[in-house]
Amino acid sequence: MTAPAPPERLDPRCRLFLAGLAASGWPAMHQRTPRQARADLRILAAAANSAPWVAHVADTLIDTAGARIPVRIYRHGTGAGRRPLVVWLHGGGFVVGDLFTADGTCRQLARSAGATVVSVHYRRAPEHPLPAAQTDAVAAARWAVRHAPELGADPARLVVAGDSAGGALAAHVAQRLRDAGPRPAALQVLVYPATDFSLSRADRDPRLAKLLDWDTIDWFAQHALPPGVNRQDPDISPSFAADLSGLPPAVIVTAGVDPFTADAIGYGTALSSAGVPVTHLPYPGQIHGFVGMDRFFPAARDAIRRIAALIRAAEPTASPDAPGTEPTPQAAEPVTRTGSTAARCRRLDEQIRRLPHVNGTYALITLLDHRVRSAASLAADRALSLSSALSTPMGSRHECPR
Repeated sequence: MTAPAPPERLDPRCRLFLAGLAASGWPAMHQRTPRQARADLRILAAAANSAPWVAHVADTLIDTAGARIPVRIYRHGTGAGRRPLVVWLHGGGFVVGDLFTADGTCRQLARSAGATVVSVHYRRAPEHPLPAAQTDAVAAARWAVRHAPELGADPARLVVAGDSAGGALAAHVAQRLRDAGPRPAALQVLVYPATDFSLSRADRDPRLAKLLDWDTIDWFAQHALPPGVNRQDPDISPSFAADLSGLPPAVIVTAGVDPFTADAIGYGTALSSAGVPVTHLPYPGQIHGFVGMDRFFPAARDAIRRIAALIRAAEPTASPDAPGTEPTPQAAEPVTRTGSTAARCRRLDEQIRRLPHVNGTYALITLLDHRVRSAASLAADRALSLSSALSTPMGSRHECPR
């Protein structure tokens, strides 16, 4: 893998998309609270990501010692028991993103790859700083392997996948499954991953920081990586793992205009040096996050098509278990669907949110609220400055001539 010559020119569609956000006054993520930013991303996801029909969609909860992890299961078409098993980990800087923002991508993969897709809503910061997300991601992958037959999938065709922060989680899960089982993954799909959270391998060129700018990157880090956390801990930054050999083949998708492209390419190079087969899918001119915006960018549809083909072609793992581990445990409990009525109502609400006039109303409310808050903040700052000026004694404001 070789790095492109920066800076690449933005794809015209990306340029138009970014100009539209700027013209509307859409708030930057770092200007928002985590709760506001999560709602903002849901609005953008509903507008930008298509959600094709899938024959089987169900929600459930994974009970672990530390948390209850919501997951959503997608299955389409025939091939029960032989399907690839894709564990998808959504992006969002470990702070935003959820099952809804990943829904379109997971539906597309379930259809295009003929896979059972398990979308994981791991714990997010700031409520749960790292490595809570990593712990949940590994637990969810192991749960999926145990339940593969019930999910209509082949555990030997396990694929760990994710975008952005989710790409980092997928890389971490691949390492943990290699080391401690219950079985290694057959493939890892890393979509513009961040693998080094010391951020030393990211590119600081401001011309690459489109949509995902450095203020937002630092905002994510402040919430997810509290002071005292070792950012070079391999359990947080997979690129610092001491040994990358024996990992499953990797598919790495990069965007040409993205601060983390250098990081992703560096990790791919390290994997290749360790003997791991790497397929690099570069997308010149695209921005970080483009794969989840197939309504806007044809490159997103092409990326999903190519990823799906590679998932279908992935060789099953030759050994049922990772070296030195116990045999793959069978699930003692069946997969239980989360309150079917509540789950159906939640997905119905998501379908309604995708309607253009409904999502447009949410967007308008967000814009008005942001403008009101910005105006109120500006007025408060000016009032404070005026109050400070008026309270300053005249003698201290002007030095009297001697």
